[in-house]
Amino acid sequence: GLAAALLPAVAAADSLSCDGGIVSAGDSKLDLVGKCGWPTLQEDQLVERSASVLERRGFPSASRGVVARVERWTYDFGRSRFIQIAELEGGKVVRTERGGYGYGTASAVARPPIPRARCAQPVFHEGETSYEVLARCGDPAFREAAEELRTRAVMGEHGRVLTESVSVLVEVWTYDFGPAAFVRHLTFEDGRLLRVDTGSYGYAR
Repeated sequence: GLAAALLPAVAAADSLSCDGGIVSAGDSKLDLVGKCGWPTLQEDQLVERSASVLERRGFPSASRGVVARVERWTYDFGRSRFIQIAELEGGKVVRTERGGYGYGTASAVARPPIPRARCAQPVFHEGETSYEVLARCGDPAFREAAEELRTRAVMGEHGRVLTESVSVLVEVWTYDFGPAAFVRHLTFEDGRLLRVDTGSYGYAR
């Protein structure tokens, strides 16, 4: 209809080109903010997904349901540049799009600079609690949370197959130690550090 014709065309893109550099799928939210700044428009929605793990005979032995927060960040850099859109999930860019030329009528949302980790050394130990990390290093630059409902098959009495479900809180914390050190992404399950992943170099304030 006429309304659809008035909307700018949006097409899939390999990456976002910003003044601070290139951002591609797989990059972290910290990379996106560090290179492109804060978006002109930020939209959120909750998406529920489920997956099954199959045993050898093809029957499902376990399943996992996740309620994830999906973010859509829109950048309008002005009339001479294309609108650029990033879709994020779990603190990472999962998809990028490019729209028509910008409007230049809205400026990026004013936000404080990316917070720096309070601890001097990026040393973390699996199994420590989220409180221990928080007390030592302060608030992370970004904190992503998702609730996972995990279901698995267990053998009951008389050979009966039963299922049990447990809800698990999964959080990913991102710490920035500045441009001379690597970013750390910490994954917690129910308040315990499960995994530490290393990202790109950090960003200046």
